[in-house]
Amino acid sequence: MTYPEAIIRRISNRKYVSRPLREEEISELNKLIEQNNRAGGLRLRLVTECPEVFSGLKGYGMFSGVRNLILIAGPESDPDVEEKCGYYGEKVVLGATTMGFGTCWVGGTYDKERCQALLQSGEKLCCVVTVGPVADQPSAKEKVIRGVMQRKSKTPAELSMGLGAAPAWFMSGIAAVQRAPSARNLQPVRFLYSNGAVTAQLTEKHNFSNVDLGIAKYHFEVGAHGGAWTWGDGGTFTKAVEEKSCGAVIWRKTENGHEYLLAQHGAAHWSFPKGHMEKGEKEADTAKREILEETGLTVELDTRFRELVIYAPRRGVIKDVVFFLATPTGGEEHPQAEEILQLGWFSYADALPLITFASDVEVLKAAENYIQSNTKQP
Repeated sequence: MTYPEAIIRRISNRKYVSRPLREEEISELNKLIEQNNRAGGLRLRLVTECPEVFSGLKGYGMFSGVRNLILIAGPESDPDVEEKCGYYGEKVVLGATTMGFGTCWVGGTYDKERCQALLQSGEKLCCVVTVGPVADQPSAKEKVIRGVMQRKSKTPAELSMGLGAAPAWFMSGIAAVQRAPSARNLQPVRFLYSNGAVTAQLTEKHNFSNVDLGIAKYHFEVGAHGGAWTWGDGGTFTKAVEEKSCGAVIWRKTENGHEYLLAQHGAAHWSFPKGHMEKGEKEADTAKREILEETGLTVELDTRFRELVIYAPRRGVIKDVVFFLATPTGGEEHPQAEEILQLGWFSYADALPLITFASDVEVLKAAENYIQSNTKQP
């Protein structure tokens, strides 16, 4: 599931399946959180097995089965800390959605003192996000709340100005903003398109308006397929340059099951072989060429398996990465000196914690499920 798909699927979950998070689930969530902490200079953290934060609290948005939450916090010294908490916190929320977890932003109905006690001096707690496994179908109460929220969502004309002259990517950005969560569903951010420039402005101020501003900006960025914002009310958006890469999850059978080939790339992160798509190439051709260049192996691709990862490798650039499934057919295995630090074959259990980014972990999980469902094991 990509982040644009997560925007469509995400709902505010208030009822959770009361089971502990598994070790691998905690690891994957922490990878996602730490990645965003580094990017935003924040102090987001996962807290597990803490039902007391919501126990005994009643009123609108009453929760049940909550065992885990994410503290959405950052340094008090950062003047943009609330907006960054909204922006990067929503990146974590959508990432958790791609993993199959339920989430909900919570600004008021929780034990703030207990949560604040988990932070260090100089850290500001903006709000929390509940996270955890949920039932396949939302509860009756959640369906009612979701229906009310959808009916109350502002129209594109209410959320923007300059629609008549705006390009398609601006319209897609506004469609994503329509689905952005906000305090009391006020949706207090308006996006202006004028002479090729985009700005985001608050239409009203409240205790969580800057958090809402960050959330709305990130939704717009995802819907517009990448870009970069400046912080603050009136911040500007620059549309990203779009790139594309292709690669594959390479696997082989062994006496005890199967193994995956992982590559440690030049930036020291572990992932799968992949590379830039050249003009005129087809996706499968790019994947085969890049695998040969990076690993020395020729492969047979299974293009029925196709997973898409979208990420920003650097500011102002958005990259689509397509991963197929592949098995080696020949060649001599060796890492490409300019791109790859080392190669290694790992079992699924060993590869899972080694992979650096949570989005790539999801690709590996999808590959494992596909292999188990479609391949006879020895």
